[in-house]
Amino acid sequence: MVYQIREQLSDSGHNVFIYEENETIVPLNSLYSPVKEAQRYLKKLSELNKQFIVFIGVGNGVLLDTLMQSKVFEKNVHFLFIEPFSEIKLSEKHLSCISKSNKLSFFYLKDFTSLIFAQFISKYISIPICIQTHPNYLKANQKTVRECLKIIHEGTETKQILNNTEMKFAVDWIVEPLLNIQHISKSINIKALQGKFKGERAVLIAAGPSLKEHMDFLEERQDSYHLFSVGSALRALLKSGIHPDYVLSVDASNLNYATHFEGLDYKGTLIYETMSNSNIQKHHQGSLVVSRALTDNVTSHFFKDIYPFPNAAPSVAIYTLQVIAYLGFSEVYLVGQDLALIGGAYYAEGVKHHSGMKDLKDELWVENNQGVQVGTTKALKIFLESFESLIKTLPESLKIYNLSKLGAKIEGTKYVSSNMIELTEPKKSIIFERNTIQPSIDKDLNVSIAEFLNKLDLLKIEVSEASKHLNRYIKIGLVSPDDMIKVVKRFRKVAKHQLLEDIILSRVTFMFDSIINKFAYFDDKGKYSSDDLLELVHELNRFYELVNTYINQLLADERLMKYK
Repeated sequence: MVYQIREQLSDSGHNVFIYEENETIVPLNSLYSPVKEAQRYLKKLSELNKQFIVFIGVGNGVLLDTLMQSKVFEKNVHFLFIEPFSEIKLSEKHLSCISKSNKLSFFYLKDFTSLIFAQFISKYISIPICIQTHPNYLKANQKTVRECLKIIHEGTETKQILNNTEMKFAVDWIVEPLLNIQHISKSINIKALQGKFKGERAVLIAAGPSLKEHMDFLEERQDSYHLFSVGSALRALLKSGIHPDYVLSVDASNLNYATHFEGLDYKGTLIYETMSNSNIQKHHQGSLVVSRALTDNVTSHFFKDIYPFPNAAPSVAIYTLQVIAYLGFSEVYLVGQDLALIGGAYYAEGVKHHSGMKDLKDELWVENNQGVQVGTTKALKIFLESFESLIKTLPESLKIYNLSKLGAKIEGTKYVSSNMIELTEPKKSIIFERNTIQPSIDKDLNVSIAEFLNKLDLLKIEVSEASKHLNRYIKIGLVSPDDMIKVVKRFRKVAKHQLLEDIILSRVTFMFDSIINKFAYFDDKGKYSSDDLLELVHELNRFYELVNTYINQLLADERLMKYK
């Protein structure tokens, strides 16, 4: 029997949701007094302070009402409610309370993903996390509670992967936008192409294992569909005699260029983000179309008007789908977008691999388009959830079809066999007007880049001086309130540097946010002891040391030496 949720009045007059499945009948709140039950429950949490608390189960909302009137609510940082049962509907009153409070969040389990939880970890990094299960939910259905916990666990792993990515590319994500400045003035701003392909059909070609079996499909439809290839699929396509109309790039690493682009004879249009490896743009033989990466604050110092897509793209396929939607296509067919290890393979046969993509193992399991579980990696699961999140933001008029029979099921797409897709009339020829992008500064770009680097150097000097000042207090192990006033005054002077927030703090976010949160949620005492102040000084000094290390790495990068 499938479970059902019904309602019943408690002795105190509150509606209570009742869970029923076979012989199991469990009220999700007390049938005597949900209020007293909530008060007893929160009393057990009274010692929690400055924590991020996750509640599995919201019940009839009495726990939420009682929480908002309690000391627990005052003393802690944020409360995330996850409701396993979508049949339980929140009242307008509760929805309003959640939307108006910056300390409350709510998700149904069906909408909750590891990527969402990773974003909460990012926001409240360094804040202790406490996970609580609403009374009686474990008695009702342990499986759904375990599913919540599984997603939370995967969220912590997702956050670690994102942190590792930030660390790996922290320098590239500043250097490559600087190197791309010379190519931007030769590029078309994608802003000028919005809606140009209204009513047309596109194929998004990724490099997953199923790409090989669709080569004939792509060859037959080159003249009737606009082909958009991710960079990793381009080499295999060209070998098969397929010349996509567009190739797309977002990856900053030189390995991306060497593996997927170097040595290719491709004269189609390259659509790239400003953090894409500059060698790709440098050696491209065709037209260039550019958009600004959402997290790239470097390019905007030189070009103000380059369009950024509203969703950051952790994979080039996600970027490609945003481009296709922005250009106005009515239909898009996904080829090779498997997001799973089919037969143990990450890439299709014929796609050039680098060492990091070999000998991968199943780390997680997802449902494929045949309703069967298929193995995938943690990184691919992140891409899957990001792809699904993006689809929810796109116009409903854009129809998305997935041709991968054995690849991961993607919510918001419809699986179709390539044999069922009919040939259509020839695609329209779209002519791009050259619209040279003008810099927002009236100086030679090379001179402007040199000045930008000089500003970073001045920031480093300012931070070094501030750190030396703090080390004096650390050495003697004593900080007075008057000393702290001087420390804060110097910090405010450092913080006025525009590049600190715009460039430095926007990169290795998890490290900076961790330190900042420790300040933001430091115990609110009436009077701080010298030990309290010394702890803050230590945290601030770690912040200064991190900034200094990062700037040193940037200024020492050999790719930038030509500007000095």
